[in-house]
Amino acid sequence: MSSTSEATAKTWQQTKSERTRTAILNAAIDCFYKRGYFNTTTDHIAQQAAVSRGAMLHHFRTRACVIRAAVEHLNQLRLDMFTEEESRIQEGAEHTRVEEGIDAYWRQLNTREFVVFHELKVAARTDKELASVLTPALKAYDLAWAEATSQLFPDLAQSEAFTRTVYMTRYLLEGMAVSRMVNGMKVPENMLMDWLKADLRRSYQDVRTVKRPR
Repeated sequence: MSSTSEATAKTWQQTKSERTRTAILNAAIDCFYKRGYFNTTTDHIAQQAAVSRGAMLHHFRTRACVIRAAVEHLNQLRLDMFTEEESRIQEGAEHTRVEEGIDAYWRQLNTREFVVFHELKVAARTDKELASVLTPALKAYDLAWAEATSQLFPDLAQSEAFTRTVYMTRYLLEGMAVSRMVNGMKVPENMLMDWLKADLRRSYQDVRTVKRPR
């Protein structure tokens, strides 16, 4: 076999291996979503990914290995989703960014990725091994959130009022999503979203008024 053929075969094998690995990680997330973190086994993941036990062990020797990789994969999916949404918002007019930002994050909170990540956060309270990989993932997401909001409103980012309203927005929306997810609790979403948007517009206007030179 020529060196070119060998290189092509190697590239194909690498691509196949990467696809199998990604399929396993996506299957792990699916299993966490359908079965729950503690009820998911490596056999469940292998079956969901439609791979053999041997292929599973080739990529991940233990459950701890696949859990660690799945958490990192899940966090990257969330970061990619967040980045894509925020880039769209930045293209819009400034006066619409508050509303668009709230709507965009609400959409992200109503995905399987958020459901799984929330369950992992709860599980990590008593699972030190899970916490060791989840903690840096949370920090990476928090950093991305802070950077994105600063880019959306660069002239307001250093304001204490801006920081306060950003956190209020995030945790109100996440709390609403968790209430819906855990027990199907009916929350007055439209009323709360309208109030939040109006309050943020007012807060940002107040900040601009204070920052405006006299």
